[in-house]
Amino acid sequence: MRNFFNLDNPIFQLLTRLADLVITSMLCLICCVPVVTAGAAFAALAKTTQGLVRDEVTGTARTFFRAFRANFKQATVVWLCAVVVIAAIVCNYLLLRYFVTGALYTVLFVVLVVLAFIVLAILAYVFPLIARYENTVKEHVRNAMVLSIYKLPKTILMVFLHVLPLLLAYFFPTILVYTMPFWVFMGFGFCSHVDSALLVPVFAELEKH
Repeated sequence: MRNFFNLDNPIFQLLTRLADLVITSMLCLICCVPVVTAGAAFAALAKTTQGLVRDEVTGTARTFFRAFRANFKQATVVWLCAVVVIAAIVCNYLLLRYFVTGALYTVLFVVLVVLAFIVLAILAYVFPLIARYENTVKEHVRNAMVLSIYKLPKTILMVFLHVLPLLLAYFFPTILVYTMPFWVFMGFGFCSHVDSALLVPVFAELEKH
């Protein structure tokens, strides 16, 4: 039993990491409730999970709220712009669904899917970039666009992971219901941790130059 609580015990380390992911997920979820603050919550989540991947976090909640305050302005600007773009894509999809048919519908639907992927790809990078580097919003977005193309396989994986709950809701709603406790209590932290595991080596590569 004494060995179980040893900090070097793999099981203890795993349980500690899972607890950290639950804490970050719940903090992010709570901070997303006002909607306007969701961008700052995503940036704080990215900062915290990057620290977890690097083993640099000494206090999960402290790290989260420090990053939340530090990145609030830039992350909120990006988030509000993203909400407008996403809302436009959704509205166009609804118009297509009810007023367009045939080959034109297929073509326009593909265009919307591509646009949605581009937006989600940029968002997958921009909040981690805001959390990691000091730069202007314009430069963060530009760098996110470049990285999303340069690291396309990682981009596809991250976007897929981010939309997985929506895909489950549409194609396999029963599976979503059974896995709902996971998505509620750990979903944000898990997805961000995977993102950070993919992006930390990318950032390290960039920082060498």
